[in-house]
Parts: sequence; C-alpha cells; structure tokens
Amino acid sequence: MQENIVQAGIASPGRPLFEQMAARLGVPSLYDYQMEAVTEVLRGNDCFVVVPTGGGKSFCYLIPALVSPGLVLVVSPLIALMRDQQRQLQELSIPSLSFDSMMSGEEKREAREQILAQRLKVLYVSPERLALPGFRDLLKDLPLALVAIDEAHVVSQWGMGFRTEYRRLGAYLDELGPAPRMALTATVTADERREIIKILHMREPKQILRAAPRDNLELIVHRHDKVDLQKQHVVTSLKEAVGQAIVYAATRKSAEEMFHRLRQAKISVGLYHGGMRGDERMRAQESFCDQKMQVMVATKAFGMGINLPSIRHVYHANMPCSVESYTQEIGRAGRDGALALCHLHYGPRDYYIQKFMIEKSYPGEMDLLKVHGILQDLYQQRSGYRETELLQKLVVQTDLDRDIIRSAMDFLYREQAFCLTDLPADSSIFGDWESFVTAGDHAHTLDSLLQALRKQVAWKFDKLNAMHKLVKQASCPRRYIEGYFR
Repeated sequence: MQENIVQAGIASPGRPLFEQMAARLGVPSLYDYQMEAVTEVLRGNDCFVVVPTGGGKSFCYLIPALVSPGLVLVVSPLIALMRDQQRQLQELSIPSLSFDSMMSGEEKREAREQILAQRLKVLYVSPERLALPGFRDLLKDLPLALVAIDEAHVVSQWGMGFRTEYRRLGAYLDELGPAPRMALTATVTADERREIIKILHMREPKQILRAAPRDNLELIVHRHDKVDLQKQHVVTSLKEAVGQAIVYAATRKSAEEMFHRLRQAKISVGLYHGGMRGDERMRAQESFCDQKMQVMVATKAFGMGINLPSIRHVYHANMPCSVESYTQEIGRAGRDGALALCHLHYGPRDYYIQKFMIEKSYPGEMDLLKVHGILQDLYQQRSGYRETELLQKLVVQTDLDRDIIRSAMDFLYREQAFCLTDLPADSSIFGDWESFVTAGDHAHTLDSLLQALRKQVAWKFDKLNAMHKLVKQASCPRRYIEGYFR
C-alpha cells in the first residue's frame, strides 16, 4: 500500500500536510475523521464515511484531488448540487467541472478536451452519465486518483426506485480501473451500508462512522390532537423566529396551504415543490439563498446541497416519511456551528398521509397482474409501442385508472421488465422526440415481479414505521436516531 503512495509521488500523510491542506481549503483545521479518511484512500484503500450533514464530507475527496496527480471522479445525484460544489471549487482555484445534461454541445466538446488533456482535478458526473459506454470510454485511460460516491444513501434508496443506474454503478466503475472508492453520506443504516458496499463492489472498506445530528441542533417534537392546531402552532412559532427557516410539509397541497398561512401572517416566505415549473423553483431557491426571504416552505424536493450558515430553524409541519429524510432535513440548520432549533410537529393524520403516498406510488398486486397480462398479449403482436399509444391501449383493455396504470408501468420500468427509450419522431435532426416502450432484455416471471413489488413496499413501510416510532415513543429523539443508524 505504501508503495502505491510513493509511486504516485505522495508522501505518507502527516499533520503538516493536513494543516497545509486545511489552509488551502480555507478552514482552520481538519476533523480527525477527515484525516483518517484521506489517509485510507491515499494508501489505496476503499473507505465508507458516515458523518452528520454539514460535517465537511467533501474535504475527504478534495484533499486527495490536491495531493494526488490523478483525477478525482465524484458521482453525485443532482445537477444543482454538482454545479454548486463546482462553483465552490472555482472560488478555491481548484480545476473542476460538472459534466451534465444542462451543458450545450459546445460546452460538452470543450469539457471533453479538458478531460483528455488532464487539466481537471475534480470531475462531477451523475450515474446516468456513467451509464453511457462512450463516456466510460473517455475515462478508461485516465489516471484516476479516487472515485467518490457522494450522498451514497441514494445508491440503496433511489436505486430501488426511480434511479436504477445506481444499482449498476459497481459494474461501471470496474471498467475504470482499480482506483480506491469512497462512499460518503450522513444517513445510512448498518444493513444499507452492507448493501451499498456490495452494489459499489467496494473492497473491504474502512468504515468511519460518526452519524448523528450535530450537537448544536436542538430536536423538539410537538404532538397535536387537532390538525388545525398543528398548523397554527408552526405559524405562531415562526412569527417569533429570528433567522432564516425551512418548513417541510409532507405533500404539495400541505406546502401550498402553509405558504398561504405564512404570507397572510405577513412573513416573508417562498414556496418550493416538484409541481412547480423549473424556473419558478430556481427563482425561489435563489431568493432564499440570497436571504431575500425569511422562510422557505417546501416538500422534501428542496434542500440537498443547501449550505447556508443563516438557517437557524427547520420546521416539519408534518411527520417525514423516514428517519433518513428527517435527519437530512434538520441537518440544513446550524451549518455555522451555532445553536439551531428543529421543531417536528406530529398530528393525527400524518401517518395515514405517508401511508397513502406509499400506496399511491406502487400498483396493487391485482392491478399489476392485469397490466402485465395485457402487455404480454400486446408484445406478442409487436416488438414496441409509442408510450402514449401503449398507455391508451392499457386504459381501454384493463379499465383501470390512468394513474394506476402509470404506477404499474413505472414499476415495470424500474425492474427493467420493459424499457422506455426516447427516439426521434421523424428524420429531421431538429424534429420532435417520442417515447417508445420495448420489452426488457431480461426475462421476468410474474412471481419474481410480485416478489420485487412486495419487497419494495415492505421496505418503504419499514422506513415509515421507524419514523412513526420516533414521534410516538422516543423520549429523546437524538438517542433514537443514534441507535437507528448504529
């Protein structure tokens, strides 16, 4: 292991090097866990880092980027997060790039030249980008110092759902050579760590575990018997709050109602949820980050990558869907190390709202059987259908609601029983594109699909029930969370 470091021109890391790197990154010193993680990967070992949100995880892969001659590849879940981190590196004069779908054709050509010329120290990509064989070919002959998988909890949580490329990350990375791999997150259970290690093909990683809400976060649970009192308590509390605040609501409808209540109370407030247009969400986030508003009301779609020292409060107007979501969301407060308050308001309808949302996101077993049976008949006649045409046929032949059919198809896409592909609708380069559905490459028995459905639904309910136990029974939320992640 030491031999690899010497060959790369890196001395065995010691405190003088760490002090030098801390100064380079603009911080007074490094945490012990950061030095431990860096030491492991510089020795060529894999590493799994679990520390509280806002604990400086990114330094664990930035220091290897500064002291190693090769490229650090960072796999990240969100374009906004990648671009924000890239901007921070630019301010530190660290050559970096976010290779993402928002780039123009010319920007991608320039990025390719920078990558091949080895002018970058850090390259941010999504798992979907790594899924492209041509992009992996671009990286194969480059010296990689480290592959970092940021927000690694999504490998398990999203890989089982709508981001299936996360489940194949290990195979993609195997093609890029033997560079050490580092997984970083704030929220992952012991069972999920084992699953992520397996998915990423990690080699006996050193596990550095510091997961718990930061000490400066005060966790307070409010239990309410009436829904209206639950909502009003949030508004009343925010009238007296000093500093910026995020209010999380369980649904878009709840978020909009809370937004209007706060605006009526003359509180400077913004709104953010997945049903809004992209430009509306961006403007709301920018206004909040620029401290032009005091409060942001949002669903869980908001917050990943938000790193503002001005957030003094996080309110949950409803019970979150999981301990993981709750821990991630409260971690957006108190990033400056000063006291921050985290109020969780639990009411009589909260569990059933989350239960309904789980059930809505998956098809019932009988509905899946019906949709799958019709699909089997249709695909004996043709090899592919336009998605709009296929959905219409399923509506007619199954007599099911379109939303139910959509959830069944989304599940079948995730399981790769069927594939959704965008193809040009005509021969023109600038023509419209249409979505086509073809049968998957791998055969799936009906029994295997039903087992996968049961497993995914049960996993979601396990997460929900753990959160419900926290709000109903835990006398000390912090101790409960520490035990949950241990």
